[in-house]
Amino acid sequence: MKIVSLAVGQFALPVPRLGSIESHSGYGRSSMDGQEIHLRVQQARAKADSEYQSEVAMNHEFERGGFLFKVGGRVDGLFADPPRIEEIKSSFNISDLEEKLSENGDHPYCLQLKTYGYFYWLAHQAIPKLNFHLVSSRSFSSQDVRIKLDIDEYEEWLDRRLDELVEEAKQSEARSAKRQKIAKSFPFPFENPRPGQIELIATVEKGMLEDTRMLIQAPTGLGKTAGVLYPALKEAMSRGQRVVYVTPKNSQHSVAEDAVERFQDTGSKVKSLTVTAKSKICFKNEPLCKPDYCEFAKDYYTKVHEYGLKGILAKKKKLTSRVFKTLGEEYQVCPFELQLEAAQEAEVVICDYNYVFAPRTAFGNMGASSIGQEGKPNLIVDEAHNLYSRAMGYYSPELSSITLERMRTAMQELPLTFRMEALKLLNSCLETIGACR
Repeated sequence: MKIVSLAVGQFALPVPRLGSIESHSGYGRSSMDGQEIHLRVQQARAKADSEYQSEVAMNHEFERGGFLFKVGGRVDGLFADPPRIEEIKSSFNISDLEEKLSENGDHPYCLQLKTYGYFYWLAHQAIPKLNFHLVSSRSFSSQDVRIKLDIDEYEEWLDRRLDELVEEAKQSEARSAKRQKIAKSFPFPFENPRPGQIELIATVEKGMLEDTRMLIQAPTGLGKTAGVLYPALKEAMSRGQRVVYVTPKNSQHSVAEDAVERFQDTGSKVKSLTVTAKSKICFKNEPLCKPDYCEFAKDYYTKVHEYGLKGILAKKKKLTSRVFKTLGEEYQVCPFELQLEAAQEAEVVICDYNYVFAPRTAFGNMGASSIGQEGKPNLIVDEAHNLYSRAMGYYSPELSSITLERMRTAMQELPLTFRMEALKLLNSCLETIGACR
């Protein structure tokens, strides 16, 4: 039996995917937003009810089509008598979120809560009450939304979802098998390697065999991109995996793209994906992913399903911004999100440092293993000396007295009441910076 492990958030999705790109679509990547609100609510609940439990683990296994799907997660809150499962959701406008959850029982948030309820029912043979506790991140006001678990209705969805997961697992298996086959006869793209390239390749191969992180310095003109990418890609594909090649600038993507083209010229069926920043690939003047502002975000998931765009992307040999823009314009879908849809198909993902090292990244689960894959992707950090300063920007806050002082002039145009308050806050910030010196 082949095992597939899934978080409840990955498991509890509509079949098929429908809807638009928006902050509470339910398909979004995980975020740290709202953790403080969650903790505050949980502490208040525990203080009011001694039998209340927070972060309760719930798991279940499903067998289907030769696969064992292990699904698990943690509920935000569990009340004992009567049994009630609560999920806490924060939003700037809880009225909009309340409307979404009340009107759409197949919303991913609803399916996640129903999945926890179903797990509870399987374990205790009692259907718990299900509740969303919505909290405004603006005013901290709250409201509750109750939903009902209909076992027959849930099991109809469950049957469709398990069939879908089996198909996805088979596709993942086929992808991994293809990569392993390529790795067995993966030639170096140049008949006569440059002086030093053979030594470089041998060094990288030895390091990977010993599972050692490597910091490599090589002179200009050696051909280090091909010399590093070749052994890294061959080893990754032997495990059904891929390579993630990160650079500090989009302008340096072309070096890695040229190396992949060399591999393709030898007949190797290696697919590459170059990720373009949202601000550079977006069709709108401002990259706001809201269906009432952007027609390419509106009904995005519905269009991807109806037009079979994942299948179209799977047939492309080279996935660049031109491909995503062309498909985006033709089918009126977001080209940036299309990149994320296609990432699993590529043997080489070429992108900026942000997509690996930033605290919140669009590729949050890019390192996760699928069926037929072993370990994690091989990571190549180009021009690694730039990573230090970039990482400082990710993890260290910046306070600039110059930036703050520039606000002073604009504040003079505010109404007097707001102006005095704003200037008071501004001076307080400047005092804080001064104290840090």
